[in-house]
Amino acid sequence: MARPTKSDMSRRDTESALYKVLELNSMEEKFYKDQVTEYMKFYDNLAKLNEVLDDRIDVDVLREKRQVTKEMRSILMFLGLKPLENGGGGFEDL
Repeated sequence: MARPTKSDMSRRDTESALYKVLELNSMEEKFYKDQVTEYMKFYDNLAKLNEVLDDRIDVDVLREKRQVTKEMRSILMFLGLKPLENGGGGFEDL
């Protein structure tokens, strides 16, 4: 069995952290878990878009990347997560 890559481990850590926040906030209904699943789909799409952008700059891909990140932020805000006030490093609820 192949070793998980750094990106695979990062993806798992992100997903686990989101589920942990749901649990801590007593948001264990299926609807909230579905939002995490949807977020992770956007996460995967963003990774693919970034791979394309590593090879070349494409205005359409950049536009799609902005839309994907906007949707990801919307899901996080819906779940009650917002970036730390100092502008980075994590989320207040983690």
